[in-house]
Parts: sequence; structure tokens; C-alpha cells
Amino acid sequence: MKKSKIYFIAPIIVLAVFFAYYWNFRSDYDAKQAIVLQAEKQRKIDKLNAEALMRQRAMQDAIDAQKQRKAERIARDEKERKQKEDKENARLEAEKADQEAQKLQRQADKLEKDVVTAKEEIAKIQAEKKYSEEELVFLKDYTAAAVANQSKLSDVLTKIRAADIANEKAAAAAAAAAKNK
Repeated sequence: MKKSKIYFIAPIIVLAVFFAYYWNFRSDYDAKQAIVLQAEKQRKIDKLNAEALMRQRAMQDAIDAQKQRKAERIARDEKERKQKEDKENARLEAEKADQEAQKLQRQADKLEKDVVTAKEEIAKIQAEKKYSEEELVFLKDYTAAAVANQSKLSDVLTKIRAADIANEKAAAAAAAAAKNK
């Protein structure tokens, strides 16, 4: 063969082999491309489904987190409100206790003054009692002395009367004697 035929036959053979390969590739290529496209489409759908599921989970997590934050905020607000109420109640109770202490202190002071006054009155009453007892003793002694004096005075008066009677009898006897004389 000549070289000029080789230049002509070799490209035709290569073209025929390429055409056979291309024909075989083309018949399988559409099916493979359809499978690849279907797989790619399925992969995109799976990816979108996974993203949607992830998005849904993220939204649910966000909603759950929001609910949890809301519950925590409500609990924190309730705790703060309770602490404020407790502080206010403690302050009011402290003020009430302070007022009660002041009231009790005033009462104690008043009672101490009353005790001092009562002691003074008791001392006065005891002094009066002692004076009354002394006066009673004096009056008893005086009464006893007066009774004794009265009985002595009665005796003296009786003696004086007896003496007056005797004196009158003696004067009458002297007058009778003087008359008789």
C-alpha cells in the first residue's frame, strides 16, 4: 500500500471506530445522563428535603428556645417580683417592729415613772400608816391615861364631895353647936 492510501484509509478506519464508539456512547449516554440527571435531581430533592427538615428543626428549636426564654423570663420576673415583695414586707415588718419597740419603750418608761410614783405613794402611805399607828398608840396611851385620870378625878371629886359634905356637916354642927351655945 501506498502511503497516500494509508493517509486516507487510516482516518476512515479511525472515523469508523470513533463512530461506532460514539454510537455506543450516545445510546448509553442518554440513559446514563437520564440516570445522572435523575440522581442529581433526587440528590437536590433530598438536599432540599434535608434543608427543609433542618429548617423545620431549627424553627422548632427556635420556638422551643423562645418558649424556654419566655418561661425563664416569666420565672425571673416572678422571682424578682417575689424578692421585691419580700424586701418590701421585710422593710414593713422592720418598721412595724421598730414602731412596736418604740411603743414598748414608751410604755416601759411610763411604767417606770408609774413605779417611781407608786413607790413614792407607798412611802407616803407607809409614813402615814406609821404616823397613824403612832397616833393610835398615843391615843390608846392617852385614852388609858385619860381613863386613869378620869377614875382618879372621880375619886378626887368623890373625896371633894365627901369633904364638902363633911365640911357642911361640920359647919352645920358648928352652927348647931354655936346655936346651942
